[in-house]
Amino acid sequence: DLLNNAKGNLQIREDLKKGVYVEGLAEEQTQNAEETIELLRKGTRNRHVGATQMNFESSRSHSVFSMTIELAKNENGVLKTKSSKLHFVDLAGSERQKQTAAAGERLKEATNINKSLTVLGCVIN
Repeated sequence: DLLNNAKGNLQIREDLKKGVYVEGLAEEQTQNAEETIELLRKGTRNRHVGATQMNFESSRSHSVFSMTIELAKNENGVLKTKSSKLHFVDLAGSERQKQTAAAGERLKEATNINKSLTVLGCVIN
């Protein structure tokens, strides 16, 4: 959770009403675009990166920034609301392990990144 510094594994769950969600994930409310952009920047600052031969600040994890936009207006004494969901997804890059000269922890990260991208590709297809 890039908005919450507490370490720990988050669990992906599925619920009939909520759909797919991450249990215990931080949720923040904002009132305008500037506050929303600041949350996105906070998450970006907390993102795990590491140096490889191919990229000095290589992202070592996937990132999903989801927001629900709600508009409420009063029409003749009746409160009407509209909502939309928007998801920004930034996937950690797939890197050829020979080209990055990855070893140790970086090699483990690269292996996990490549494995998760393969699984994502299977889900999409």
